[in-house]
Amino acid sequence: MISITIGYVSGIIAAVIFILQFLLPNALILVLVGYLKNEHSAVTWSVVERNLLSSMWPLFLRTDAAATQGVDTTIRFMTWMRPLALGLVALAAVVTPLGIYDDIVPSNTPQSVAFAYVQDPGPMGYGTPGRSDLGFTRTCGNLLPLQCPGTTVEITYFENDTYAEANITNDDYDARIPRVLAELYQSGLEQQPQSVSSFFDIQARYYTYTFQTGVAHGAKYIAGAFRYLSNMVLNNAIEPVEGLVVDTVTGGIAFRNHSVPQGVSLGAEWTEDLLWIEPETACADTNISVEFRIPLGNGFTVLTDVANISLVDNGGFANLVQEYPYVNVTNAQKDPNLEGRAYKAAWLVNVYTMLVMNLTRPGPNAFGYMKSKVGDRHPVNKYQTPGAKLNGIYATDLWQSLLDPEAYISNYTLDDAPNTNYSNPFGLSFKNYSDIALLCSGAGSRDLANLTNVHVECGMIYGAAQRKDGSKSLVLEPETWWTQNVYTCATAMRATIKEVRFRWNTTSLTGNTLRSLTVVNVRDKAYPDKDSLPLWGVETPGYQLQDVSQLWGLIAPDLANSVNLSTTRAPHLYIPGYGGSGILSAAVATKDNLPAHEGLASIMGGIFQTYSNGDYADYSGGTNMAMYKRWRDYSTSAAAMSTIPNLIWTDLAANMLVGTRSWDSGNDALPANLQKRDVANGAASEALVPVTVYERQIRYHWPFAIPALLALLLFVVVLLAALLSVLTGKGVPARVRHHLFHLSAGRLLGEIHYPGECDKLAPTDQCIARVGKRPCDLRAYVQLTSGVGAAPSPFLGRHDHVAGGVAKDEKENGMHVDTNELRRVASPLSESDAMLGRSRHYTPIDGRARVDGHEQERWPSPGL
Repeated sequence: MISITIGYVSGIIAAVIFILQFLLPNALILVLVGYLKNEHSAVTWSVVERNLLSSMWPLFLRTDAAATQGVDTTIRFMTWMRPLALGLVALAAVVTPLGIYDDIVPSNTPQSVAFAYVQDPGPMGYGTPGRSDLGFTRTCGNLLPLQCPGTTVEITYFENDTYAEANITNDDYDARIPRVLAELYQSGLEQQPQSVSSFFDIQARYYTYTFQTGVAHGAKYIAGAFRYLSNMVLNNAIEPVEGLVVDTVTGGIAFRNHSVPQGVSLGAEWTEDLLWIEPETACADTNISVEFRIPLGNGFTVLTDVANISLVDNGGFANLVQEYPYVNVTNAQKDPNLEGRAYKAAWLVNVYTMLVMNLTRPGPNAFGYMKSKVGDRHPVNKYQTPGAKLNGIYATDLWQSLLDPEAYISNYTLDDAPNTNYSNPFGLSFKNYSDIALLCSGAGSRDLANLTNVHVECGMIYGAAQRKDGSKSLVLEPETWWTQNVYTCATAMRATIKEVRFRWNTTSLTGNTLRSLTVVNVRDKAYPDKDSLPLWGVETPGYQLQDVSQLWGLIAPDLANSVNLSTTRAPHLYIPGYGGSGILSAAVATKDNLPAHEGLASIMGGIFQTYSNGDYADYSGGTNMAMYKRWRDYSTSAAAMSTIPNLIWTDLAANMLVGTRSWDSGNDALPANLQKRDVANGAASEALVPVTVYERQIRYHWPFAIPALLALLLFVVVLLAALLSVLTGKGVPARVRHHLFHLSAGRLLGEIHYPGECDKLAPTDQCIARVGKRPCDLRAYVQLTSGVGAAPSPFLGRHDHVAGGVAKDEKENGMHVDTNELRRVASPLSESDAMLGRSRHYTPIDGRARVDGHEQERWPSPGL
């Protein structure tokens, strides 16, 4: 549907006016002609001539004025140029306004305005509780408490061969974060814009209170918890929600307590630097697929189970590289080598599956035999391969392989699925498979908490089932064959700073809420040189990973050598930790209130748990066909599959975490030991932010200006030609006046009816005074002679017969000359000529009169 703009309305008005300009003057000619009589003054006939010739009637009636034959070529060209030029101008008058439209555009100069908090009316805002003032806490130690870095608690230990205990002096374990550490891990914010968040600007969206004897001076303190609010996986957008900007296109969240410009009538745009945490995943194809058939159920309904399940060797078994893959992760902050980790997990999954199925053997004489070829189908049942799923994906931690090593011992294996009783001759169990997750993650609970041991979570994903015939159908048709690719994936998290362009639209129908705030674009922060890169710091206290929740953040360069601190200057920081440490459940709260560590660890623990028992969304797609379709599109390759863990992580993180950093620092109140830079430095509570304010402007679509530009070009050409004509003396006004006087109908009639009364080049007022007001008749041209004769009429092209002083009219066109009345106006003869009985024959072409056969000049030559 075409929207009606101001330009369209103007164009329509111009078109109507043009039609009226065409019809009205030409219609008035009909009125004028209807009023005309045969006799008017000479000057009246000049005015009538001007009106007639300026109308379109000469062209309609194809009169002499519109003739083309016999007309000088140049004159004919110039004659046709006039209506063409007028037509072009008329077209431009109609089309040119169509390009005009009213638009709301950003102004050219930024303005500094105040910001204020804006509410999120959606589920994230509705279900997020207010912030607590109890602050951040942590306890150190796994089995026994340890003194956390920066604290002064005194702990004594006792242990023997069978027993160990720890005693906290005065039963007082201060779990609060020391101020010196809080200042250290956000000290780098001084070199960043005010919008960039720190470790301590990340909070748990939902929290609970806990109490532990001897901790936090015996008072209650906060522990992060998880409550699911909204599924955003299918949004496929970058959008703000309460406390976050969420990217469900590629995955990631940015931390921002949303505030918007105040006092702008039409809205504004601005750019902020925000702290982002985004997942990074690499997947490897095991080159093993699961194939099955949808059985025909009772009443032609589809059963929940599938039939004829097989593991298909697409090269994962037959073409297995018979060499253990070593993965270099010594510099994980520079390159965590997620591709290598995922490949190593896939290699181990295939090898362990082959051992269970006795397709090969371990050492000694490893791979001494290989009993599978590309294309071989190895029958399994639904208990041995729980990932065989009709719709949706199946993701799991790497505690099992493609084939459950212990399912073969169950009686139902032999009863329900013959030929699936694999002997597992080498006795693999679940304990063996736990090695895969540890080897893929690269760090376990007893590894040191440092900069290089980054949190990598590994899992296996059975891709969404696809029709074996290659067709794309959402209909689960019985008796059709389906196939699933199987991948292993490794996921890490990294913190980075990105530039986010916001738009606040106060003209939208969503009102003054967060729905009127949109994200225009997000781009990586550009740094001119290495020294401009952020300096990231990670706490390295010498404890094991299981004993401490590590702090991390942006560090001021002058504090880079602080105790228990490792730093790296890079565009991003991979979050430290170890795989398998977290579990995401609504029933389990975190031990500490450090969401930027424990909250992220819990999220990582949930990305390969597609079945949540109601704690969060069903990410398998089994209950959501839209999600299944999206997963199906991502299940075609290892590169595409990596998006699925990223999006699951993003949805969990959006429900788990919230950002508190805002331009409105009044909403940032924290306990005294975690004062932020703006409060500590006594900054104003209301920051003025430069924004590009929107304003209303008249805009134009330039293609509509083409007719106007052509008309302008034609005008310039004609103007130059006119100037040239004037400069050469050929187009001066005197010559124009000469031709107007000579071709004036009134002057011609006056000369015919009153010859010699007025010179043809006499000024207008003189001509009017002498002959212009005198009557001129357009009736028959009568020529008086002494006998019968015929005189040609220069007006009517006919002969009037005169005999014995009486004119006998030859009727033509309804005109009649009274035979009893001879008037001077009907005769071209002067009184002296009549008395002399002679006749004068006029030749109007050259203005000469022939009297008795002799040419005489009637007026001076114009000298042209």
